[in-house]
Amino acid sequence: MRFQSFSFWGSLIAWTCLSPIAEAQETVRLQLKWNHQFQFAGYYAAIEQGYYEEEGLKVELKPAYPGLDPIEEVLQGRAEFGVGTSELLLRFHQGDPVVALAAIFQHSPLILLSKTNNQLETLHDLNGQAVAIEPGSAELFAYLKREGIRPDQFDVVQHEYNLTPLITGFVAAQSVYSTTETFELDQMGINYQVYSPRSAGIDFYGDTLFTTQNFLAENTEQVAAFRRASLKGWLYAMNHTEQMIDLILKQYPTPRSREALHYEARMMHRLMRTDLIEPGHMIRGRWQHMADVYAEIGMLPEDISLEGFLYKDKPDTIDLNQIYFGLFIASMLAAFFAALACFMAYYNKQIRRSEQKFRALFDNAPLAFMVIDHHGNIKDWNFAASRIFGWPRDEAIGMNIIGTIIKPDDDSILDEVSKAILEYKESISLINKNMTRDGKEIICEWVNSPYPYIKDHDENMILSIGMDVTERVTMEKALRKARDAANESLHEHKQLIAMLSHEIRSPLATIATANAVLKKAIEQGHVENAPSMIGRINAAIHRLRGFLDNLIAEDKLSTTHITNDRMTVDLAAVVRQSINAVQNTYPSRTIQAEIHCPKSVLSPNPVMLDIVVTNLLDNALKYSPDNTTVSIYVSSQDNHAISIQVHNDGHAIPPSLQTKIFHKYFRGEQVENTSGTGIGLYLIKRIVDRHNGTIDIVSSDHDGTTFHVTFPAHEYNQYSPTS
Repeated sequence: MRFQSFSFWGSLIAWTCLSPIAEAQETVRLQLKWNHQFQFAGYYAAIEQGYYEEEGLKVELKPAYPGLDPIEEVLQGRAEFGVGTSELLLRFHQGDPVVALAAIFQHSPLILLSKTNNQLETLHDLNGQAVAIEPGSAELFAYLKREGIRPDQFDVVQHEYNLTPLITGFVAAQSVYSTTETFELDQMGINYQVYSPRSAGIDFYGDTLFTTQNFLAENTEQVAAFRRASLKGWLYAMNHTEQMIDLILKQYPTPRSREALHYEARMMHRLMRTDLIEPGHMIRGRWQHMADVYAEIGMLPEDISLEGFLYKDKPDTIDLNQIYFGLFIASMLAAFFAALACFMAYYNKQIRRSEQKFRALFDNAPLAFMVIDHHGNIKDWNFAASRIFGWPRDEAIGMNIIGTIIKPDDDSILDEVSKAILEYKESISLINKNMTRDGKEIICEWVNSPYPYIKDHDENMILSIGMDVTERVTMEKALRKARDAANESLHEHKQLIAMLSHEIRSPLATIATANAVLKKAIEQGHVENAPSMIGRINAAIHRLRGFLDNLIAEDKLSTTHITNDRMTVDLAAVVRQSINAVQNTYPSRTIQAEIHCPKSVLSPNPVMLDIVVTNLLDNALKYSPDNTTVSIYVSSQDNHAISIQVHNDGHAIPPSLQTKIFHKYFRGEQVENTSGTGIGLYLIKRIVDRHNGTIDIVSSDHDGTTFHVTFPAHEYNQYSPTS
């Protein structure tokens, strides 16, 4: 009965105390950075679980939209609280009275993203490229500056807040959140490359809860209550992921699917680390580091004061009672450890055995293990490191990694990595170029971690574990190249199928129609139409045969080695034979030939020469008016240099197309009603290039078009044609 009575009165007192709070709830507004998603799950949880209500608060969440600045919304009084980025530091220096209350993300999710198929292998390939960077992303400019890339080296374009510009290739890279946009690319099967500021030692806080100095001064308890409830909500949200996703999909309009929210939650766990650090944790030293980085790129002056910028939950006071209690506990512990001194010898022996086991693992690990100080001096080195880099352990210890395994030009890597590791006690992974003792360049993947416990050394050390991934990186590049080549071949195959469908069906249809008309004319005795029908059949046959000859020639050129050897031939006879073949295809057209060459000429293979002459003439006849003459001029000098010029009076070829017409299957916009495959000029270009020749085009609407092919003199490997 005693306990029951206490429970009743306790409940009554609690209800009496809480009732006025519930009745006197004050409404405050929180300006979010974006529309509803898991990024703000902690605030949803604080509302749903009643944490704000317990603090006497009613909270209104205001989603954002492209172009809205959460900092400006709070400064203008349209919200009491907001979620901001590291740009809060810049606004504070500019005189805006902002106060950082809690860092929700211990690591910023802001990254640069590019597609892997756009030939962007390093950040330095951004030179001259378009890059979309959203407002409030100053840390990315700091990252690029630290990588040696100035803002004037690339073109910053307006951020569209979607991935379309990146996917379509309008931009080479764009700023994204690693918690969301990477999921979208994974779903679309698009490969991408991530560039994180953390790889350069720039490790900023992410989403930061903030308010203004004026609101804090006038509502100190309310700010403290809002902060407590929000952080309590974040702890609940990160421990009840599935429940929060159900809540978001039910009560908060969001464009994200359940799978996308799951992905976002997983990525946020890595950035918040609520399993190790309480939500909202932030330290002055980390903010000072962020200010130093901004000062490094000229966005802030050096050594700015953070006084008034960081929220203090409790006043800086000294509790003497706690000090006395601590001293008492310390005394008790000292006595306790003195009593256990007799057991220390045993444990020391176990520690020595553990050290021996660790030494054996360190020395014989398959990966390179290396211990260095913050100056880069090598303190320890295992056998795998000797195998990879070529330096024996006794020579490596005491040397500096700059000039040993890192090129002197890359010394900034050591400064950035060592500062980040030793200051924040976090591991950093990176892939960079190294060199071996004999000067060979290799690519290694490293994991660098704090290593504070080295015997006979008081200063902190860095443990670097690495492996040679040169072969893997080379294979990845080769695979990407092979994939691109396969895609190109597939594209050419589709073009070939479409072209085959037209170029074979059209002549066959002509032959079939002419044959039917001819048969009917013969049956009815109207033989006067026979020559015309026979001419059409012959023309269709010549067209089909020419097309098949080009396909066979292209296949031979692709599957066999084309030599640039010459043989002694009757050049004039070869050229006339090619002219006759083309003339049979175009019996109503006139070809004017002028040939000046000796009886025996040191020439390319006659088959190759026939392909060149036949396709030049066919191209000229095909794209010139019916009532005009096509001319060919062939000459050869005493040193057997060969010149072939073919002229027609057709439309001019625009300068922008004069290189494209030699591409495989390419056909211009003005040839839609003209038969052709786009192979002829491609074959000519391949043969001319292989024989170190040239092909020039002179074209205008007034004077027509002239193709000029030259084969230079050839003074060796002379062969005579066999009979």
